[in-house]
Amino acid sequence: MILFKFAFITDTHLYLNAPRNFASGLQQQKKSLQLYEKLVEQLNAFAPAFVIHGGDVVCGGQSFGMSAEEFEATLEGAQALGQRLNAPCYYIPGNHDLHPETGSKDPYLAHFSTNGMGSISFVHENIRFILLDSQEVPEDLTHGYISTNQLAWAERELKRARDYNQEVFIFSHQLPFPNVEFQGIGSRVANSAEVLEITAPFERQILAFFCGHLHLNRVFREQGMLCIVSSGIICYPMMWRQVLVYPDRVEVKSVPVDLPDVVAESEAVNPDNNPYLLGRDRDLNFSIQRGD
Repeated sequence: MILFKFAFITDTHLYLNAPRNFASGLQQQKKSLQLYEKLVEQLNAFAPAFVIHGGDVVCGGQSFGMSAEEFEATLEGAQALGQRLNAPCYYIPGNHDLHPETGSKDPYLAHFSTNGMGSISFVHENIRFILLDSQEVPEDLTHGYISTNQLAWAERELKRARDYNQEVFIFSHQLPFPNVEFQGIGSRVANSAEVLEITAPFERQILAFFCGHLHLNRVFREQGMLCIVSSGIICYPMMWRQVLVYPDRVEVKSVPVDLPDVVAESEAVNPDNNPYLLGRDRDLNFSIQRGD
């Protein structure tokens, strides 16, 4: 019996009226609206209890040459798309959600925060969901950073979960800590050692970390904790995660956006790199045991 299901999406990189595709065409900004519209359609068909967006909702930051006016219009477009969902959507900011000229996070927060902040915690069916804001930085720096105050808040949330005998999912845009494959600071939260310090004592309660940013599918364990990296919607393999929660386990399934022609256009850019982005079978569909 399924207790509930939710969806994890990330790196939609919406760019209304994009002048071109980026990353030599791997990223399909000129089709980003079409991708997002199809994604919303698929999410509504899945009928999750809620959706979590892992960041880089739009193409702000310093890499896309977006003007302030385009940035604001695209934030409004992304917000309107989210409002088409038949379920609540919780957002966390990515580095490309910062204002392209000032580096401010305020316009993003005005459109997507539920409490005026980039972080939030809530409980559903006795599982605590902790969404971290890893963009506590002055501008798009690629790597993330989580402040001491926010880490103290997260630790309090983890203690509440322990006190109430709750399991936990944690979400951040960048990797919360490095592993053998992803060592570079651009992949992760810069103060990842501090993140690990506050989460490691609760590793038996933490079912998994979800993140995006890397535009690929990967699942690994670091110091006993499971980390699930999900591909971006904007480029091959253009997948999102269905998460089905049962009393004894969690099933995670990867689903491509159902636009074969757009997927194929991105796929054709660098065929040799596609297996790296797609990941292995175990990176796509797997189970997490509960109550160990």
